[in-house]
Amino acid sequence: MSHPLPATLDAAAFREAVLAGAACLEANADAINALNVFPVPDGDTGLNMTLTLRAATDATPPNAASVGEASAALARGALLGARGNSGVIFSQFLKGLAAALAERSEADGPALAAAFNAAAEAGYQAVGNPVEGTMLTVMRAAGDAALAPDAGDGAADALTAAYAGADLALARTPEQLPVLKEAGVVDAGGQGVVAFLAGMAARAAGEAPDFRVALPEGAAASSGVNVSREFMEHTEEEMYGYCTQFVVQGEGLDPDALRERVMAVAASTVVIGDDRVVRVHAHAEDPGPLLSLGAAAGALSRVDIVNMDAQHQDFMARHGYEGAAAPSLRERAPFAVVPVAPSDGLARIFRSLGAAAVVSGGQTMNPTAAAIIAAVEEANADRAVVLPNNKNVILAAEQAAGLSDLSIAVVPSATIPQGVAAMLAVNPDLDAEGNAAAMAAAMGSVRSGEVTTAVRSAVVDGAAVAEGQAIALLDGALAAAAATPNAALAAMLEAAGAGGGALVTLYYGAGLAESDARQAAAELSAGIPGIEVEIYDGGQPHYHYLVSIE
Repeated sequence: MSHPLPATLDAAAFREAVLAGAACLEANADAINALNVFPVPDGDTGLNMTLTLRAATDATPPNAASVGEASAALARGALLGARGNSGVIFSQFLKGLAAALAERSEADGPALAAAFNAAAEAGYQAVGNPVEGTMLTVMRAAGDAALAPDAGDGAADALTAAYAGADLALARTPEQLPVLKEAGVVDAGGQGVVAFLAGMAARAAGEAPDFRVALPEGAAASSGVNVSREFMEHTEEEMYGYCTQFVVQGEGLDPDALRERVMAVAASTVVIGDDRVVRVHAHAEDPGPLLSLGAAAGALSRVDIVNMDAQHQDFMARHGYEGAAAPSLRERAPFAVVPVAPSDGLARIFRSLGAAAVVSGGQTMNPTAAAIIAAVEEANADRAVVLPNNKNVILAAEQAAGLSDLSIAVVPSATIPQGVAAMLAVNPDLDAEGNAAAMAAAMGSVRSGEVTTAVRSAVVDGAAVAEGQAIALLDGALAAAAATPNAALAAMLEAAGAGGGALVTLYYGAGLAESDARQAAAELSAGIPGIEVEIYDGGQPHYHYLVSIE
């Protein structure tokens, strides 16, 4: 237990409270991931919000002169580092908070209460069609509770009231959204907001957070570890050296103790997990000591080491900085398309269709606004169209367009098949506006399917799904559950009404070999006379097939 923060927060105390909120969210990230309604291996709300807050707090100077300065830096970092819809909405929440605190050197309870209300309003404004029962509802409840007449005048009073109000609103989200009630979960984004406020309130009161996320029905007992993705595969690099990531498995693991040991030898550390599985991400000049720490704690797996010095040299070369290799001499183009792709295979496909640059990211590895802006800069064009190719990347792309001085339009493709259809519609005889319109229209010509494996048992759209079953989604809705990916694929096409003359394109990945995809194509051709099936090596994680139906 530490000392309580003062009733009126200066910049340093404000930063302490925010860091405590970020730590509480990070400690519960895996469990928040497990609240995903669909039992697919990419429930990453907790991860996206953690990465967004990590970018925000890293941008906040420890010596800010005022609460206004500190909150402005916090918001700017969040805006550029936001990942996924939850991260983008949360970054807008922090932006609204900063706007309300802009002129303040310090913040007492009433000032924080007013700021939480402004933050909630900013969150609502960030969403075109706000839905109640989501993190927006929880944000607004936090602001309303902090403004209540009996909330008190101190910072701890306002934060405690905001946390309590948010927690009550979170408990009601299943009654507001039937899909949550059916799945037996509260809203994941709202749970992230509650975790953040819990940490802030506890730090202001000088207490340790008494907080734990309730797991959804059917989730594994280990905080949903099997639900979320390979941790930190696409985090921002804040230093050079080696970006080192690995998973430690064992019995009686102590994530907190391991975090302290990792922090002693590395920077940009994120260590989360439980007593059986711990995920580590850190940056160090030498990855050896990090791996030794992990190996001493348990069995290592999923080791991934990236040389960031080489990445930095490549970046310097592309941008023509002194001391770097010669930059590209490619002439500036009048128009370019920049898609987002989750794998090297799909990136190659988009480049073959004429993409000038590709943003690495997608499901479970949502790119930041800054990464999207950097890719547009690499495209070196007067006008650029960004294809998000994932519904959870659209807001980040739109945020990038708003933050950048470059001319960026976003064609809101929600799937890889929509993105491919949009690329095929590009006409060199049209200007940027004409191409954007043609691309948007082309997205409507395809239906999109996905085949993955259920990571937990659940009830989705009234249908029971068992852990380990292959499940197929058609245009975002559950279409089938079957014993194998190929069986789920066939059932999905039947649900789609695909008949003779239909063109089906399969992008295979997530552990499937080309022979599996060829067998699927042969079975579909035999079962649906006149259908045409094409297969491509997409190499995408988590999804056995991404499917385009025309």
